[in-house]
Parts: sequence; C-alpha cells; structure tokens
Amino acid sequence: MHRSQHRLMRRTFLKALGLGIAAPLAAQMSRLAVAAPGDRPKRLFIFYVPHGMPPEHLQPYGEGDAFLQGSNVLSPLLPYRDRVAVVRGLSMNGGISNHVAIRATLTGFAEGEGSDSIDRLIAEGMGVTPHVLGAIPYDKGAGFYSDCYLVKHGSWVRPIESPVEAVTQLFQGVGPAPMPMPGVDENKFRAATLALTEGEIEAMQGVVSGLTREESKLALHLDAVRNLKAKASGEGPPPPMVSCDAKPALPAVDAVAGLDPLNQSFFGKLLDAHLEASAYAFMCGSARVITLQNMWVNAGLNFGFEGGPGIAKGHHDPVSHSWDAAGRAEFAQCQKWFFERLAEKFLKVLDQPDPLDVEDPTRTVLDNSLVYVCSEVSDGANHNSDHSDVWIDGQPVSSSLPAILIGGGGGYLKTQQVVQVERSHIDMLATLADAMDVPLGSIGGQSVSAIQELKA
Repeated sequence: MHRSQHRLMRRTFLKALGLGIAAPLAAQMSRLAVAAPGDRPKRLFIFYVPHGMPPEHLQPYGEGDAFLQGSNVLSPLLPYRDRVAVVRGLSMNGGISNHVAIRATLTGFAEGEGSDSIDRLIAEGMGVTPHVLGAIPYDKGAGFYSDCYLVKHGSWVRPIESPVEAVTQLFQGVGPAPMPMPGVDENKFRAATLALTEGEIEAMQGVVSGLTREESKLALHLDAVRNLKAKASGEGPPPPMVSCDAKPALPAVDAVAGLDPLNQSFFGKLLDAHLEASAYAFMCGSARVITLQNMWVNAGLNFGFEGGPGIAKGHHDPVSHSWDAAGRAEFAQCQKWFFERLAEKFLKVLDQPDPLDVEDPTRTVLDNSLVYVCSEVSDGANHNSDHSDVWIDGQPVSSSLPAILIGGGGGYLKTQQVVQVERSHIDMLATLADAMDVPLGSIGGQSVSAIQELKA
C-alpha cells in the first residue's frame, strides 16, 4: 500500500478512536477510507416462461408514473417500475416459430447450431460459472427431449430440478463472503455502524470531510447508514443484513426437501424455492449468471396446484391456446402469476444494499443485476414468434416476442420505458452480453448489435 494511504488509514483510525468508536469498527472505517473504486458486481438472471403472453393483457404499458399500471400481466412489477424496461417489436431470428423456437430462444438458431446459449457466452466472458435451474423443466414420464431444450453448453443442458441440489451448486465454497477488500465485511460494517448515534455519525463525517470522493468511500458508507437510520425511524426497520459466512437460511428450499422435484402438483413450491436460492446466491456473490427454466415449450401442467393462480386447466392446452375472451383472461392470470412469484421471492430480496458493492453502499443488488424474462413465442394461441398482428374479437392487436428487463444492469439499463424496435431477437441477446460487459460482434457467426435505445 502507498505510504500516503497508510497515513490516511492511521489518521482515520486514531480519530475514530478519539470519538469513542470501538477499535474493530474504527479499523474497518480506516480500511474503507482508502478503498479504491472498482467494477460494479453485475449479475444476470434469465427467467424463461413458455408459450408467450396474451398481448392485449400485456399492454398497455403507460408512461411516467403510470408506467405498467394498465398492464394486467406485468402489474406485479409496479413496485419496481423505475427499474423495468419493455422491448416491443422483436422477432425470432431466422423466422423460427412455434415449438421449435424454444431451442433458438437463448442460442439464436433453430437447433442451437453454431452457438452455445447466451448465458454460457456471457459467463465465459465474465469468468464465472453459468448455473441452470429448472422448475419442472421436463415431464417425468417423457424425459428430457427436444421440446425441453433451452440451454446449450456444448450440448443441451438438463436443468437442476431439485432446489435442494441447486443450493449445493449455487453456494459451493461459501464460507466467508467474498470481500471487496481485505478485512472489511460489508454486512458486519453496516450492522455495526447502524448502532452509532446521530452525533457519532456527524462527528465521523467531519473526520472525512476533507477527503475527495475518489479517496474515501467511508463518507458514502456513513451517508448510507444515516439514510438507513432515517428510514428505520420513519418506515420500520432497515432490510435484514445477509451474512454469507455460511449458507443463508432458505425456508422455501427447506419446505421442498424430500418432495419429488418432478411432481407437477408441487410446481408452485418448487418455483419459490428456486427463486429464493437464486436470490440469495446473488446476494452472497456465489453465483453471477443463473438461468431458470419454467416447464417446457408445450407443458400441460394443470395450473390448479397449491399456491398457483387457481386455473385448474392445462397451461399449454387449453389455456394458452384460447381465443375467446374468458380463456385469454385465464392465460393472462397464469402468466401474471409468474411475475408475482418473481417479485415476491426474487426481486424483493435483491432490492436491498449490495454487500459486494464497495464503491457505493446505497446501490442495491437489483441495481447491479439484470433480469431478462423471455419466451419462445409471441402469442400462445397464434403460435407466432415474430412481430405481427393477432386478431382478437375482430380487432388487430400487435404481438412480438416478450422481452421484459428488470434491474439496473449495473448502470447499463435505461429503465421505466417501452422501447419499440424492429429487430431480430439475437440482438436482444447481444444486448444482454453488452450489459454484462461482454460485448459480442457476432453470435453463431451471425453479426449482432446491442439495442442502443436500452442504454442509459
């Protein structure tokens, strides 16, 4: 360490002690005072939902403060609307459509020829492991076959069906959490500083007032503590601190221990468990790229299962195939349910301070993450996978491949907007890679370019 940094650490440590702050906390403060800016700890979560969305229930999206208020399917995302972007106008690359399109959804090609799926390409660029989970990703009787193929890592990947087994992989090697800098546990620091009085915070801010933002991250942390304390006094307690010294408590995962992970009546519980495990793996930094496959392309799961949307009919047929208003409303309710579970078990967990972000403790894990919700067809009943009109009650309604982005993408994503483009979905895959700082000029030998309208 540079000599001036040593002096700064020593000065900060001694002044903190002089204010009556305990030595362990004073030592942590002194280390944070010389913390250098670093790359934001980005994460990518791909959430696949089969057989499209009914466009008349996906729209209208609204603008400004009314964004998403008129969308039945996306209404569960209202608490996060300032971190949501919707892309309209996408068509499946190469004119691929119907059930075969599942194999192109993340690879860009009908049989995944010439390219691994985008999660693998991004993970390789980030130097991390891509994890693939599945909530009933195939039928137990039929086995894992072409209608279930979504993710390709050299060959088609069978997702981990059991949330209990997924936890073993997602939290492999978890002991002490990865530290942004030696000797500073962000969770413990934040918990300890929350106990400081307002006067102690003001005094400590005076100690660092002469330091530049680039030289001292401590001022940011103290500001974050003050904001959390203010929130606690006015709106209840601050978010719970997540400790990754060991595997975190995962009650939804514990609830499915011993259950058959391919028993379709447990679908709701299994999905919740996968989402919970994924969320806390992101919090701990033990996983950075996760794909969660919900069912398969023509899954006929009865959606009357416990904790579900209460539609006791097959998801693929008759629900997604419905043309009448009542049937399409049921399909919308089923697809809305996926967003309800995503919001409750995943987004809520991520919407708290990022323990891995040493540069700015006010940023949340969701701010540093990108969630991509996708499907293989545009409208389930029409079986199209392009941007085209479908006729509902004698009126044309515009449909396109669903593409919903949630989070900040580590500062990449311009949110609270609908982007209308006429693009191949392979450019959407390239945008995911660009957001994760893994720019791609081609996928499978085909030229691609990121959607610039999505960039902040």
